[in-house]
Amino acid sequence: MKDMQWLKETVFCHRGLHNNRDIPENSRAAFKRAAQAGLGSELDVYLTKDGKLIVHHDATLKRMCGKRMSPYRIDTSRLSDYPLIGTSECIPLFTDVLGDLGENGKLIVEIKTTTRVEATCSAVYEALKDFPGKWCIESFNWAITDWWVKHHPEVIIGQLYDIYAFQFLPAKAREQYKKMDFLAIPVKKPREEYFGKIKAAHPEKMIIMWTIRTNDTYAAALKMADNIIFECDDKNPDYISIATAKEFFKDKGVK
Repeated sequence: MKDMQWLKETVFCHRGLHNNRDIPENSRAAFKRAAQAGLGSELDVYLTKDGKLIVHHDATLKRMCGKRMSPYRIDTSRLSDYPLIGTSECIPLFTDVLGDLGENGKLIVEIKTTTRVEATCSAVYEALKDFPGKWCIESFNWAITDWWVKHHPEVIIGQLYDIYAFQFLPAKAREQYKKMDFLAIPVKKPREEYFGKIKAAHPEKMIIMWTIRTNDTYAAALKMADNIIFECDDKNPDYISIATAKEFFKDKGVK
């Protein structure tokens, strides 16, 4: 039996507890801030050309670092060359994030789509196998989630679903949900007619909903999800607060 209780007790910050001003997303500061607040974090990993895992989301460095290049091409011996949105924070190594968090870490690790599935997944496992915190794996790419089912079925594994039909329909046709411990679905297009039926037939399958930002999306998650990945911004009056996110299980009536 997999220990999934921690996934039912901790809400998760989208790319750490950031504001993309002085605390950038997917930064060491954002993950430490989340842990200090008693929250989990969702983060994204790539395997670079020099064989290191970095934490970064986008397919290019343009938005966060102002550079028109792929994260796969990063030279990790020069991470200071990749400052995040003009702050002192740089794109971090995955191992540094894990070292910062230690046993207080609670992570949903998204492995970004790649043609190097074996190398990337093996590197992620090696980084995490002795991590004293809690962790699970998710990906939009079913080749990646299938790798974990085949090689490390003891790990908690989740299939990410996108709003786009080109990703959703093949995953639906492959019945990916049957192999997964949780399904991570978008609040923007939750497809209740599909995921609702799965949940009714398989109540043990967790539904984690992303990305919860506003009161209306929070209400939608209360209706359908077992947990949330949320984002807050203290300068955006429409975004939910940290306090609201922390009340999710109580508001849902989970004891």
